[in-house]
Amino acid sequence: MASAPRHRLTQTVDPPAPVLRRRSASAVIVVLVAVVPALLGGWPFVTLLVTIGLIGIRELAHAFRRAGHSVDYRLSGALFLVTLLSITLRRTPVEILLAVSVAVMLPLVWSLTSARHQEALASAALTSLAVLYLALPLGAAGVMRGLEGASSRGWLQRIAEYLNSADTGLGLAWFLWGLSVTWLTDAVAYLFGARFGHTKLVPHLSPGKTRAGALAGLLAGSVTGCLGAAVFGVPLPFWLALLAGLVVSLTAQVGDLAESLMKRAAGLKDMGHLIPGHGGVVDRIDALLFSLPLTLALATLVEEVHWL
Repeated sequence: MASAPRHRLTQTVDPPAPVLRRRSASAVIVVLVAVVPALLGGWPFVTLLVTIGLIGIRELAHAFRRAGHSVDYRLSGALFLVTLLSITLRRTPVEILLAVSVAVMLPLVWSLTSARHQEALASAALTSLAVLYLALPLGAAGVMRGLEGASSRGWLQRIAEYLNSADTGLGLAWFLWGLSVTWLTDAVAYLFGARFGHTKLVPHLSPGKTRAGALAGLLAGSVTGCLGAAVFGVPLPFWLALLAGLVVSLTAQVGDLAESLMKRAAGLKDMGHLIPGHGGVVDRIDALLFSLPLTLALATLVEEVHWL
């Protein structure tokens, strides 16, 4: 099947002040929309994850169609729901494995009736990619928010108690830590790179990212890792909080570039236009899709290795 017509990407340069105001206003709204359900935990947070994922699936399906591949939104949306809920509802490992297996196998079965073998294979692969790309990291976020234990910071634990989620105060602390490291990495990299960046980081993927911005983002992530551990009561010693913040920051930037690869392949500047100044939902969470599973792995490791 011939590829769909590509629209040449044009770099538009807006005045810095309007761009910054638009991004800042959108960021405040995004934080409120994300943090309030996160504070509540439970079904409000799961509902947020489902909503984000379904919007993201639609954006990815549109992007893949622009790249010349048909992705069924109904099938990918249903598989996303099954996979995400199997993870967030704390099903057994076997049930989660079955859900992931179905997300890989069913798109192949779905494509068996097509006589266009190459296109059918590409569509099946991209359907599974869209489902797992969103469902696994968002599922990790749900599992992390539900981690049992108390935050060592009284103010956060009191908020958790007030919201009837005192038994998962530690999960809230870890989620806020990972969120802070990721978002501050992104914000500092953008601001510093726009002001001081000259050498492009990966120009064929993201013309706007610079090496100076990336290094500033790594520094911001490392510092945030330390400060966030103290502010939210995450059980990390200073040296490990510093290192963890650095690694999570690096992972977040890789996640950002990975999403840029998909956009470039589809000839898109943004995945969507839902969030002014930021693009679509996937544009806003691309770094989190890589950093949150790593944060969950870190939280699990700290829980198991008590000498930390």
